Amino acid sequence: MTVYEKFSAFLRLSKPFKFLTMIYPFLLGTVIAIWDIRRLDVGLFLISFGILILAVECVYVQNDVADLKTDSENPSVFTGGSKVLVEGLMKPKEALFIAYLSGVLAVLLGLVFVFKYHFSWSFYLLCFVLFVLAYGYTGWPFKFAYRGLGEIVLSFTNAVAPTLIAYMFQTRHFSWLPVVLSLPYMVSVFAQKVLREFPDYKPDKEAGKKNLVVRFGKRTMAPFYFYSLYLYVFTLIFAVVYLMNRGLYVVSAVPVAYLFISAYKIIGILKQRFDFYEDYEALKALNRKGFKLMFDTNITFIIVLFSDIVLKLLRG
Repeated sequence: MTVYEKFSAFLRLSKPFKFLTMIYPFLLGTVIAIWDIRRLDVGLFLISFGILILAVECVYVQNDVADLKTDSENPSVFTGGSKVLVEGLMKPKEALFIAYLSGVLAVLLGLVFVFKYHFSWSFYLLCFVLFVLAYGYTGWPFKFAYRGLGEIVLSFTNAVAPTLIAYMFQTRHFSWLPVVLSLPYMVSVFAQKVLREFPDYKPDKEAGKKNLVVRFGKRTMAPFYFYSLYLYVFTLIFAVVYLMNRGLYVVSAVPVAYLFISAYKIIGILKQRFDFYEDYEALKALNRKGFKLMFDTNITFIIVLFSDIVLKLLRG
């Protein structure tokens, strides 16, 4: 293979698009901190963002190696990993080297916060534990996705963890504010994870994964996915009310209406197709809408908070 082909394979393996699942909540956590304390430490942000990228690279690449068996038997084009290892464009050992190197660099770079910025060792340990949880989704020895805990771990480490940690990097203290604002995204991640398990049912079952769809079946989990979208709507309401109690202007919350509309559009599709899990094209369309709802959730709350900052500055 040429250098260009190797680099292209590396990019496919890394799945840059999926980095957004962690980047957006991290940015939201940073903006929550700005809204809360009205300042930003750029140096802290850049270093912590670099650690995030390295950690995500480790987790996602390792996932491809761990899921090689199920991915090789999965014909789906929108699930089933990057297919780089399945197509033989890179060896599993090469991918693991990239994953572990990224992970080690993330852990070492984290020491900068202890020795240069004087963060506590307990905070460093918290970050390390959250990183290990994310790695353990498919990583040995935890393999949460194979033990019936995958959806819970993924939802927490992709939503609450990056939002809270980004906030704490800037403020140096815990607050329920980033936790509450991460709830809608957490529910959307959970719903999206369940949705993507439908087309993967057969290969996941043969590979020994114990995800919700494999354990309880497609017919049982279809309404579960449907009602998780109503739970998403409830968490949106809760997050907005919580923000208003913390001083958010009512007018600043207007963009959240877009998220209600987006969620109800997906609910409307499901009401017409309760057997959506049997239709590959329907699943593919729902997958696109689900990712959009996920990303839009964090983007919208970022807009809400920035709008509120601007309005308060204008009012003096």
